[in-house]
Amino acid sequence: MKAVVQDRYGKANSLKLDDAETPVPDATSVLLRVRSASVNSLDWRVMSGRPWIGRLLGFGLRRPKRRIRGLDVAGEVVAVRKPDSRFKVGDAVFGLGSGSFAEYVAADERELTQKPAGVSFDDAATLGIAAFTALQALRDRGHVHPGQSVVVTGAGSGVGTFAVQLAKGMGARVTAISRADNLEMLRTAGADRVIDYRETDFTRGSDRYDVIIDVSGLSAMGALLRTLEPGGTLVCVGGRGGFGRFVQAGLRRRLLRQRAWGLLAKPSVQDLATLGSLAAEGKLKPVIDHIYSLPEAPEAMARAELQQARGKLVIHVA
Repeated sequence: MKAVVQDRYGKANSLKLDDAETPVPDATSVLLRVRSASVNSLDWRVMSGRPWIGRLLGFGLRRPKRRIRGLDVAGEVVAVRKPDSRFKVGDAVFGLGSGSFAEYVAADERELTQKPAGVSFDDAATLGIAAFTALQALRDRGHVHPGQSVVVTGAGSGVGTFAVQLAKGMGARVTAISRADNLEMLRTAGADRVIDYRETDFTRGSDRYDVIIDVSGLSAMGALLRTLEPGGTLVCVGGRGGFGRFVQAGLRRRLLRQRAWGLLAKPSVQDLATLGSLAAEGKLKPVIDHIYSLPEAPEAMARAELQQARGKLVIHVA
């Protein structure tokens, strides 16, 4: 099969389209013919080998442990080994499959769910890491409910565009923080208020918020916490500061009793199914910046590393 492989850490020019062995599913996985995949920040972090702690935690110390990039996937089941599998050959599914920038991937069936008929493969491929990160941040850490005020920083990103829509669907009043060229898109996505962070520092204003979903990491954590209503919650999900920001949130929560969380989202079949249903009902519309072919995956990764994509970048494989 053809796959986007990497034998050394580096920038997008360390990736190449090459021949690779078609994976063989084990007792817990199914073989998918990949139709589409999408790019996440984790993909380019693994590609670059940054942060260094990631190499110790599983990226691979001297070179990537897994040669083929990609995690989010949507495709068709072509082989099943488990007799009591939830899937059968021909099923259209989406979720996670490590090595999805390829024509085939062996994906753990515990991280897959059925693709709704009304959702395209390209759209379904975006409903993985970014979408369930946004959902878990709002629901499990922010405990958002109707009438609350929610801020989403880095709102033009993959996680951010999903968070804006999901928060609005939960009945919240949503303020989206992003670049000027993203503001109209975010209004269309459902934001009640939009702010260009280059022109206005929302943490210096008089408004206070019930929940802040911090995707960008551009504002000091102390400033964000001071912008909350009494009893409000800050949830850090990525951006500048990375793992260190999660540690800082944990220390503030434990030592200072501040409501600050760092979220490392976990794959959930139930959450994937929820997101698929919302997309099928038209209540969640993936924002796709650009669709690339498999040979163009290095170009997609180069754009992702600039952190300027609007919503998601999709790799259309077949």
